[in-house]
Amino acid sequence: MKNIYACPHCSTVLNPSVKILLVARHHDRRGMILLSPQPGNFKYICDSTLEEGLKHGDLVAFSCPVCTQDLTSVSDHRFAELVLRSSGHDDRRVEFSRAFGTHATYVIDGNHAMVFGEDADEQDATNFFGV
Repeated sequence: MKNIYACPHCSTVLNPSVKILLVARHHDRRGMILLSPQPGNFKYICDSTLEEGLKHGDLVAFSCPVCTQDLTSVSDHRFAELVLRSSGHDDRRVEFSRAFGTHATYVIDGNHAMVFGEDADEQDATNFFGV
């Protein structure tokens, strides 16, 4: 079974094929974005008009393309949150940076976090555990 990413609000599978499909918004610009399902792979595909004018560190809002709910993490507003389902594991949380150009992703399983990205060391992972 491949990794399945789901909306934490409506449980819709967000990677029915190869990529994770989300809606991204920055101010009045909105569009679809495709993300890699591999933690630590920060490549993405989106319409260039969505990306225009973004500066390093600008916060991008992500939402579910089905229920339209905001995916901003309840633990830390600088991150977006998805549910990760894979064989041999209970559901886990994936928290990834909403800051444009910042590479930080956490896969959280109970009280443990796997850390991905060169910018993850600069983030405070304790927020994800309610500390």
